[in-house]
Amino acid sequence: MTVSKISVGERILRKYRHLIEESGEYLMSGNDAVARGAIEAGIKIATSYPGTPASDILGAIAAVARYHGIYAEWSVNEKVAFEVAYATALSGLRALVSTKHLGMNVLSDSLLVSAYTGVNGGLVLVTVDDIHPWSSQNAEDTRYYARLAKIPCLEPSSPSEAKEVVKYAFNLSEELKLPVIVRYTEKIATNKEIVKLGNIDFEARRREAKFYPDHERYVMIAPHTRKNHPILNKKLDRAMEIFEKSSLNTVLGPMYVDIGIIVTGVSYQHAMEAISLLNMTEKIRVLKIVTSNPPPQKLIADFLETVNKVLVLEEIEPILEKDVKEIAQSIKRSIDIYGRLTGYIPREYELTPDIIIKALKEILGEHEENKAIAPKDVIPRIPSLCAGCPHRISYLAIKTALRRLRKRGIVVGDRGCYNQGVHPPLRAIDTCVAMGASVGMACGFYKANIKEPIVAVIGDSTFFHAGISPLIDAVYNSANITVVVLDNEVTAMTGHQPNPSSGRTVLGEKSKKIYPEKVAEALGIEFIRVVDTSDFEYLVRTLIDAIEYNGVSVVVIRSPCILEVLRSGKKTSRYEILQDLCIKCYACVNITGCPAIVVDLEGKVTIDPYGCTGCGICAEFCPKNAIVKVD
Repeated sequence: MTVSKISVGERILRKYRHLIEESGEYLMSGNDAVARGAIEAGIKIATSYPGTPASDILGAIAAVARYHGIYAEWSVNEKVAFEVAYATALSGLRALVSTKHLGMNVLSDSLLVSAYTGVNGGLVLVTVDDIHPWSSQNAEDTRYYARLAKIPCLEPSSPSEAKEVVKYAFNLSEELKLPVIVRYTEKIATNKEIVKLGNIDFEARRREAKFYPDHERYVMIAPHTRKNHPILNKKLDRAMEIFEKSSLNTVLGPMYVDIGIIVTGVSYQHAMEAISLLNMTEKIRVLKIVTSNPPPQKLIADFLETVNKVLVLEEIEPILEKDVKEIAQSIKRSIDIYGRLTGYIPREYELTPDIIIKALKEILGEHEENKAIAPKDVIPRIPSLCAGCPHRISYLAIKTALRRLRKRGIVVGDRGCYNQGVHPPLRAIDTCVAMGASVGMACGFYKANIKEPIVAVIGDSTFFHAGISPLIDAVYNSANITVVVLDNEVTAMTGHQPNPSSGRTVLGEKSKKIYPEKVAEALGIEFIRVVDTSDFEYLVRTLIDAIEYNGVSVVVIRSPCILEVLRSGKKTSRYEILQDLCIKCYACVNITGCPAIVVDLEGKVTIDPYGCTGCGICAEFCPKNAIVKVD
């Protein structure tokens, strides 16, 4: 069927044709391919919370949700996202949850219990692990959660395979009546390849939601859990039987050779490139495992009988490597097994063909001299907040307030684009750990009897995600802290997704706008102020009052993300430096760190007219009033 331009908007048709058409071949990223796979599987609901590198999955589905009759939502956090999808699956419909690895920590409580109850419709949980990491506060392997929960885990090796694996996962979920995890890493999420479209399962999408109470299955009190535990174990055994015969797992290369490679995920692509570069296609046998939990033990055992040495490749923990060692021991196969545990593969960061080539040469006894070329002297680029970002003004106001109070203070940061404030010259936050941790840690610093003022900084999306519970704790346990909510009315860091502060849903529908100050008021907090960044001096005085207040104080700084302002077409002013007044003290550079302020090779300071967005914070710190607004 060819989609008409009337049925969907022109922009959506142009950008997401690969999610709408019913046949053809399109260039897709891994995330887009997963979205397409879910659509072909006939999902009825898709949920997520924004998190790089997984955000594009729900974003893509939401763009075409109305066309396909799918409900999509950015949930308030990953636990809620999972529970919405889980209930959908209990009702017999198919549901997709997508998250980055850190979101698995948030939803794990419900996930582990859902394995005991099982599901009725297919429930697939896609997790994209940022294992380098590129944009996360840890490098985490979420395959451990599959083992904790005793549920299947599948690892595709490419975008096209990811689409098919997602469809397979939905069928598997309904056969086993278990949630199924599909796990891959950043390289698959963002890399692209040609993907062939398949048929859409309209029958699955047309199902009617039905839920039949079954107390012993769905009410997880301890006696019912004890009854369901053996059932769960049998389901996992059944998954093993299915995986032993699954066509997803493949063996390549000659039958009996000296070296074999057992590989899962995107490491397969790196391994095949390394083998090709070494011209060893006819000398290395490869077992690609997609069904990584439970591992197909007989398939692995049979493979071990055909080789003398094995290199295990996976990202990032040696989970499969340990499985291979156990299987080799169980079949009494004395064989050298190399990988992360033996040091042939580094324990950190992403794999590359070069790393695999080096490991293979070492296994073969070919030790090369280190020919690494020393890097040239390149000035590193320091990440920074955007020119005109309201968070920069907020941080400078906090620092100014503390300085006027003659206090160092502790500024407890949180997760969001505002954590870029840690870089010089701002150096604005002292900690940054996890979603919502700023408020809870602020309480901890106070209870530890820290004498300095304690300021927790948290964004609006993060506040709704995980900041409300610790704020309740602060009130309940009488903490003397200041909570600054940086409310730019959007989830900016991950791509400007809407959140409860936005007043609209991912589908563009108007929704009830939720205000952090109203939540604070409902908790009985007495000191609440709502300000913006337009009047710097007033903002500083407000923060001073909040810090000096004895008890929990909340300051909501509500100013829109500057990128949203620019995209709206709203005109902004700009500033320039009067060179006859400038004394080259560099206060504008060294205090604000604004990327629109440029210092040339001769030390002259100018403001890039195309970069300046007119916030004017640089003018606040110029001792000679040399920075002025230009019409």
